[in-house]
Amino acid sequence: MRDALLMMIIFGGMPICLFNPHFGILMYIWIGLMNPHRFVYQLSSFPVALTVGAATVLGMVMTRRMGRIPMRAEIGLILLWFVYTTMTSILALAPGAWAEWDRFGKILLMAIVAAILLQSTKLLHRFILTIAASIGFFGIKGGLFSILTKGNYLVWGPPDSFIEGNNELALAELMVLPLILYFIRQTRGWRRWGLVFAFILTSISIIFSYSRGGLVAFAGVALLLTWRSRYRFRALFLAGVGAACLLAFAPKQWTERMGTIEHYEADPSALGRINAWHFAWNLATSRFIGGGFHAFTPALFLQYAPEPENYHDAHSIYFEALGEQGFPGLAIFLGIMGTSLFRLQRLRKETRGRREWKWVFDMAEMLQCSIAAYALAGAFLGLAYFDLYYYIIIGGVLLDVVYREETARLVAPEPARAPVIAVPAER
Repeated sequence: MRDALLMMIIFGGMPICLFNPHFGILMYIWIGLMNPHRFVYQLSSFPVALTVGAATVLGMVMTRRMGRIPMRAEIGLILLWFVYTTMTSILALAPGAWAEWDRFGKILLMAIVAAILLQSTKLLHRFILTIAASIGFFGIKGGLFSILTKGNYLVWGPPDSFIEGNNELALAELMVLPLILYFIRQTRGWRRWGLVFAFILTSISIIFSYSRGGLVAFAGVALLLTWRSRYRFRALFLAGVGAACLLAFAPKQWTERMGTIEHYEADPSALGRINAWHFAWNLATSRFIGGGFHAFTPALFLQYAPEPENYHDAHSIYFEALGEQGFPGLAIFLGIMGTSLFRLQRLRKETRGRREWKWVFDMAEMLQCSIAAYALAGAFLGLAYFDLYYYIIIGGVLLDVVYREETARLVAPEPARAPVIAVPAER
C-alpha cells in the first residue's frame, strides 16, 4: 500500500513538472532531501531525481519561465565553486573524482534553478516548508521511535543518501530545527501546537541519535536560540529541567558514549579523525589545489597521513574542503557561508522592530541559526557538498530578493495621471 501510494505520487507528479516548473523544483528538492523512492523497492535504482530535474528544466523552456538569476555574492561564489571544482576534478589524484563532481554539479545546478524560479513570498515559503517537512519527517519518526524504545537504538536515514548514517541524519535534523521554529512563530491555532510537537520530537531524535558531534552542536544551537528568544530565562529553565531528565532517564550506553567527548584521547574514532585532519593539511600544503574529489583514500593516506594505516573519512566539512579542494577551495567554501551570514544579519538589522516585516526578520534569524548548526555539527562530519546546506544558502538569497522587491514596490511613486480637460457640449 505504501509503495503503491509513493509510486502514484512520484509518477503522477512528473508530468506536472513540464507545465509547472515551480512545482517541479519543489518536487525535486523533496525527492533529493527525503529520498522517498528509497522506501520503494521498485524505484530504488530508478533515477527519480534526474527525471524530475530534467522535466523541470524542460518545463522552464516550454513555459518560457527562464527568469533572471538573482545576482548576489553567494550566487557568484556558487558559480565560481562549480568552475573551480571542475578544474580540480580534471587534475584529481583519485579515479572516483568525476562521479562526485557529477553529483555535486547537479546539486549546484538545481540550487540555481530554485533561485531563478522561486522569487516571490509565496514560493519562498513553500520552498522553506518543503525543506523543513522533508527532513522533519525523519525527526518526527526518530523522536517517536526513541521514545518507544527508550533511546536504546539508533535511528537511520534512507539508504544511499546524504543522511543515511545516524550522524548525518542528526546534522540534517539540527539544520531544520530553526526552520520549524520559524513556522511556529508564524502560525496560530492547532497548527502551531502540531509544529511544537514536531519541534520536540525532532529535538529528541537529535539527542538520541548517539551522535557526539550532533549533541555538542545541538547544545550550541539551543543556547543561540535561547539567547535570541524573548523568553530566554523561561527557556533556560526548561532547558535545565530537560537536561536533568535526560541524565536521569537516558540509557547507560548513551551516557557512556556521550562521556567519551571529554576523553577523546582514549577514543580510537576520535584519534582517527584527527589523523584524517592532519592528512588533509599535509595534502593541501603539498598540493595547493588539493587532491580533488574523493581524495580521502587509503592509497593517498600512505603518502600524506601521519599514521598511514589509520584510514578515515574527512569527518569535517572544513578539512574535507581543504584536502579535496586545497586552500583556494576552502576560501570559496567559507566565503559562501560568510557572505550568507552577513546578508542575513543585514536583513535582521533592517527589519528589526518593524511589524510589517517581522516574517523577514524571523526567517533571516532562523536561516542564520540553520547555517550555524551546519557550521558547528559539520566540524565533525564530511558533508561539504551537502545539498541541504546549499538550499539554505539559496533561501537567504531569495529572502533578500523578495524583501528588496517588495520594499521597492511600496516606495515607488504612483504614475501621474493626465489632467482631465472638460469639453463643452455642442449646442
